[in-house]
This record gives sequence, structure tokens and C-alpha cells, in this order.
Amino acid sequence: MHLMDLLTAFPRSPKSPKSFTRAELIRSIYERFQRNQGEEDGPRLRRLVQAESLVLAVLDEIATALERGKRVELRGVGVLTVKEKRERQGRNPRTGEALTINPHRVVRFRVSELLLARLNRLASRPPERQKSDPRQLTFPINVQQEGPTDTDTRPTPLPFARKGRTGRKATIYEKSE
Repeated sequence: MHLMDLLTAFPRSPKSPKSFTRAELIRSIYERFQRNQGEEDGPRLRRLVQAESLVLAVLDEIATALERGKRVELRGVGVLTVKEKRERQGRNPRTGEALTINPHRVVRFRVSELLLARLNRLASRPPERQKSDPRQLTFPINVQQEGPTDTDTRPTPLPFARKGRTGRKATIYEKSE
């Protein structure tokens, strides 16, 4: 039995994973083109193995082009390029020992503006919370205070005051006249 046949035998978990794996890409392409009878563009895939070979061929061609140093442009997704890194000095973060980092190549990805616009569409954003007006009180003050007397200079604690960093409650000092 093939690995991909095992993956389709078990149902997907209800909680979607945080990443989209190659196996999920193969499965979604298979499901999209499995029932294709001319209404969609693309091949009609009869087996999951055909979708697997299709995806592996595309990924292999991308890797081969990058090995040759070519720029891979995927319209609507982004551009993959190879960048040469020169030899440089570095440090081992654990020991602090100086070492030389050999020259190597890295793959850089630059996302397309179309994909960025698709990701940042207003419909895909979660609803924003209403911003509070700092001039309005969160809790209304309904406490009736008696008129101040000439000798009354005690602090009056606010009914909605929260303890701050110091652990003391906010107070209002009334001035006697």
C-alpha cells in the first residue's frame, strides 16, 4: 500500500494544522481534478498517485531551476531567487567563540502584490473592536456625595478605581472652602 493511500484512508482532523504540507497539496489537487469532466481546465486525475507525480514534478522543476541560479516567477504568488552569501565572521552564541561562516547560497522569496492584496482583503480580516473614547468614563459614577464641610479633607476613593502597580487605589481629594 502506498503512503498516499494511507493518508486518504484516514479522515482529516477537525482542527486544521498551522502549515499546508506537500501531502495536503497533493490531496487538494487530486480532489480538485478527480471529477474533472471538461468543466474545468486541467487534467482529469484518476488516482492520487497521478496528483502526487504532478506535484513532485512541479517542485522538482522549481528546485532544478534554482540550482541553476535561475529566477523562478510564479505569477500571483511571488518570485524565488538565489542569493550568494560571501564568507564572513560569526560567533557561536553558546560559547562566544569566533568562527568563519563559509560562503553559501540561500533562496529568497518575494511575495507578489496580488497575493498581499488577497491576504489583506477587508473580508478576510477579523472584525475590529470599537475604539473607546478616552474622554468617556467606562463606569458611570452614581455615588451621591454629601456637600463638603469646612473640616472634611479626607480622600474619597473612586468606586471604579483599579489597583495600579503600586497597589494603591486612585483617590480624589476634595478641597474644602
